[in-house]
Amino acid sequence: MQPFPLPPPYAPSAPAKKSSKAWLWALGGCGCLSILAIAVIAVALLLSASGGGIPSDKQAYVGDWSGENTTLSISPDGRVTWEARQGNARNSVTNLPIKRFIADDFEVGFLFLTTRFKVQRPPKLVAGRWTMTVEGRQLSRSGDGPAGGSDDNGGAPGDGTTTTGNLREIKMARLSSDNDDMTFTTSFNRSDTKITCVIYPRELSVGENYETRWYAERVPKLTANKLIGEVSFPTITPETSRLSGIRLSLTSDDGFPSGLYRVEVLQDGQTIGTARFTVN
Repeated sequence: MQPFPLPPPYAPSAPAKKSSKAWLWALGGCGCLSILAIAVIAVALLLSASGGGIPSDKQAYVGDWSGENTTLSISPDGRVTWEARQGNARNSVTNLPIKRFIADDFEVGFLFLTTRFKVQRPPKLVAGRWTMTVEGRQLSRSGDGPAGGSDDNGGAPGDGTTTTGNLREIKMARLSSDNDDMTFTTSFNRSDTKITCVIYPRELSVGENYETRWYAERVPKLTANKLIGEVSFPTITPETSRLSGIRLSLTSDDGFPSGLYRVEVLQDGQTIGTARFTVN
């Protein structure tokens, strides 16, 4: 009788070999997540570092300003460069974006790294020149015409004007609904549908021609110094030569967008005066 065969001795099976593809997938997945995180952070930094532009009611801030030992440049897209010296000390920022305006002050920087500039006196036309006081330093804007017209007295007539030749004075005004009364001002509302320029020649002679050209000097979404209108007065006659002043009005049924505007006065094709006004 044949004995029953014994089973072979037990031998544990070898552990399964880990696939290199699994490791590659894991590494690839982690790498993708890392790259994605870096990309998100980079985009956030770029967005926070990009200038957001200047609000329509702050357009007068734009420009190159200077004062004693101080320079300030604010670009239309909202980037700021500042340098101030006091003895051997120097304080500066270079090409930083404006994050926000806080009343008249403005804050520059990105993320949590910010600097707030205190504005004691916001931009204002003073005798034909824009001035502003920042961090206690009085600045004037480069590129504006020389001082002319009357001194600033809280927005009185003649503020921000230059005159030459036969032109004695220019005044910006808001007319009443019946066009009988005028309020002289250089600051208008967006709801104003008519803005009037009143010119006062030293003398009106028969045959002379007067006209005005209106420009959007710094108005958001419009090209700088865009011509927006021309208004002419009829050729001077013996009757109109006795007038003391001439009214020339620009109208818009929808009002005017916020920003800084300029009016140029011409006599027989030659510029003899300039006035500026703002719309807020």
